[in-house]
Amino acid sequence: MNKKIVIATLLLSVVGLVVWLMLQSYQTLQRKKEATSKMQHLPTVALSTLDSTVISLSQKGQPTVLFYFDPHCEHCQQEANQLKKQPQAFQNAQLFWLSTERLWVLRAFEKEYALQKTIPSLTIAQISPQAADKQFGFRTVPTILIYDAEGNLVKKYVGETKMEAIVKYLK
Repeated sequence: MNKKIVIATLLLSVVGLVVWLMLQSYQTLQRKKEATSKMQHLPTVALSTLDSTVISLSQKGQPTVLFYFDPHCEHCQQEANQLKKQPQAFQNAQLFWLSTERLWVLRAFEKEYALQKTIPSLTIAQISPQAADKQFGFRTVPTILIYDAEGNLVKKYVGETKMEAIVKYLK
């Protein structure tokens, strides 16, 4: 009798675990679908700039490029160096370098790479992890989203990307 109870408990536990895993997978898929849908048009999102000012990510009638990055990521650092070599290519677009890192880390990144000084239309800002996930589905750094002047997503890159590939979508 005792053996039957143990087997039934184990069986019930395994079934419960499988159901729970299926539910988690379904919820993850739904969140991913929702983020993909939301990112198709540039959403309005609150960001914190390096001086702790809260701004709103919004469309300003020109192409917008979002770089989701981590200051410690070597690929992101490579992209920062590439970008600094051709600032004129981005003069007719607004650029946002977004990270979930703490502001003091982002300030140190700007001090080292001087992106905002080199490109006046570039803003380095902190995005909340919740907004990064729910609005854009950001998971991998670097991820680049390119929006046209009307705020429609025209291209998404995941991983290190050459600046020439980005620039061709800004014309």
